[in-house]
Amino acid sequence: MKSIKLLVCGFLLLSSQIVIGQKTDQSDLNQKKNIFKINLTALVFKNFSFQYERVIGPKTSVALGIGIMPKSKLPFADKIQEEYGDDPDVKRAIDQTQLGNFSLTPEIRFYLGKKQAPAGFYIAPFLRYAHSSFEGPYTFTPSDQQLHTANVTGTINSIGGGLLLGTQWNLGKRVTLDWWIAGPIIGSTKGTLSGTDPKGIPAQDRAGVKQDIDDFDPPGLDFSGTVGANQIDVDIKGTYYGLRAFGICLGFKF
Repeated sequence: MKSIKLLVCGFLLLSSQIVIGQKTDQSDLNQKKNIFKINLTALVFKNFSFQYERVIGPKTSVALGIGIMPKSKLPFADKIQEEYGDDPDVKRAIDQTQLGNFSLTPEIRFYLGKKQAPAGFYIAPFLRYAHSSFEGPYTFTPSDQQLHTANVTGTINSIGGGLLLGTQWNLGKRVTLDWWIAGPIIGSTKGTLSGTDPKGIPAQDRAGVKQDIDDFDPPGLDFSGTVGANQIDVDIKGTYYGLRAFGICLGFKF
């Protein structure tokens, strides 16, 4: 039953102001209160992440981030494979599982340095909503000694919040560089997984499949399985923890 655990794990798998370039008059910088940003580091993980920031006071701004990850293969697939060895069910799941994600992150920033917003070190309380989806095979060989494959699909919705520490530099009149140093996240999550086995699950094996699901106990989360003649359903709920960190964003002021 290792592949169903893998699918779940994979599913559940950012001080001062420095002005670079020519010297710029600070009053000119402050006149441009809007910044559109692209998260460069997110592109490494095939995640398209954008943020709009609006200055609303001498030391304060508000921002809204949008993250989109089209369905793609598991990140760090090779390392996951190393954890599970040469199990053919696990390898099949790694090769065929597809993950996708969409997130919204509103925040308010308080700039603490000598310069006015949007430059210098800041703290930013934020909220985050995320919707994730995946699909992949769950393969197993029950007592009938036949290979069974159920195409499992699922979604999970999470909402939480945290506090981001970061710093932003003006690179001239129209360009900024924003570094999300680190920001822990905590929130609640709820989701479902479901799959259909065309061959049917032998009656004598259903209790074992359900027990395998129920026994999966990652920190803060509860898994509850329902197993029928050819259907597997899993409910997921609980608390999740995360980290928003090491994001490098290139911004354009207007």
